Formats: sequence, C-alpha cells, structure tokens
Amino acid sequence: MRLLNIIYKYFKYWFSAQRIHSIQSPFLYELATQVIRKKPNNKSIDEIQHLRNRLSQSEKAINIIDYGAGSNINPSTKRKIKDIAKNSSKNSKFGLLLYNIVRFYKPNNIVELGTSFGISTLYLAKSFNSAKVYSFEGCPETIKIAEQNIKEQKVKNVSLVLGDFDTTLNNKLNQIGLVDLVFFDGNHTEKATIKYFEECLKHSHNNTIFIFDDIYWSKGMENAWSYVKQHKKTTLTVNLFFIGIVFIKNELSKENITLKF
Repeated sequence: MRLLNIIYKYFKYWFSAQRIHSIQSPFLYELATQVIRKKPNNKSIDEIQHLRNRLSQSEKAINIIDYGAGSNINPSTKRKIKDIAKNSSKNSKFGLLLYNIVRFYKPNNIVELGTSFGISTLYLAKSFNSAKVYSFEGCPETIKIAEQNIKEQKVKNVSLVLGDFDTTLNNKLNQIGLVDLVFFDGNHTEKATIKYFEECLKHSHNNTIFIFDDIYWSKGMENAWSYVKQHKKTTLTVNLFFIGIVFIKNELSKENITLKF
C-alpha cells in the first residue's frame, strides 16, 4: 500500500513539475542548469561508485541501532551490508546532485545528519577539498564501516560524530559556529526533522543551504517539509520529489518550486 502511495505521488509530482525552459528566475535557472542537470565525470566519482558496488555485494550482516523512524524495507536490527547499501545510501543520481551542489556553491562547513556507510559523505567531501564535513551517525557498526571507507578513499576533510543526534548535534554546532550546508538524512520523523532544522537555523547565515532527503518518505516527512517551506526564514524551496533544497537568502522572493529531476 505504501509503495502504491509513493508511485501515485511521484506521478503527481512528475506531471506538475516545471521544466527548465519555463524558469523565469536567473538564480533558479543557474541552479537547474549548473547544478541539478550537470553531469560531472571524474576519478573521484568513479571511486565512490566502485565503493558502492562493492558494498552492494557484501553478504556480511551487522547490528543496527536506529534512533529514528527505522526502515520501511527491513525492520530487523540485523541487516546485511548489501541491503543497507542498496536501500539506505543515496543512489548515484542523488549522490551526483550533492557533489554538484558543493562543487558549485563551495560551502566551508558542511553538516550531514546520517552517515550510514559514508557514501553521501564522500560525495560531499570530495567535491570541495577545502570544506570541512561533520557527519553524524547513531549506529556504532555503520560508522566503523564509514570510517574505513573514508580512510580507504584518502579523504582528510571529514569528521565523524557518533551518538544520538539529540545529544551530539547542539554541542558540535556550538563548536562549529556557522554552517554553510546541512544535509538532513538521519532521523526520518516529523518531530526530529523540524527540531534539527530549527537547531541548524540558529547557526545559519544568508547563504546557508539546507537539503532534506526523502521528503515523501512518510506523512510525517511531508508535514516536516511543509513546515520548512512555510517557515518565516525560508525563501526559495526546490522540490525534486526525493530531495528538497532550501535557500534562506533574503534577496530571493518566497517561492516553492517543483522541478523535474
């Protein structure tokens, strides 16, 4: 039933989404052409894809600690690495989107809520070596694998933070100061998503970008996305169905755009 509901919503999204040629805003047109539709091809991306393929074939099982809404696919606390890599990590299409966003806007301080095996972390970190990526994860076994993957890829600009976001996020944000980009991909519940968004807002500035994963994952996530769109600090939001991008730039008009992706 949930799958049919997602399919229905996706068709509604697809037929209502704007195409690039109809975009009026120069800022949004630049985002669509230079970021969303860009097709980078380099060694760093190939290395990440090779890692993803390897993880997707691993039969090893690990114990999962999940502080959030859990998995809609496999509720078991013991899961195979290949299943987590296939179902939890962002696929290459969205990995490239993260890569392009960081490559284009060059954020210095990046916060990622939900490390998993470090696939999306690597897309964020490899696109701009001068950035510092602070990636938060609640599960000890997955963060060990992420740490190994990041070390193997010789990435030096990632700091991993283990523990429940409720106890780790605020302290680390106070240490970081201002954040330039936040990727919300951890606790997929309405209450937690709104709470972490509000916490990160306190450390934002005019050019901070927020990216929300799985905005149609559940009714709660849809409610959270609606809250973000309507927030007084939010100006431009871009709905790509599986991902939502948020800008809080004062010079932009308040607008909620749905783009084909």
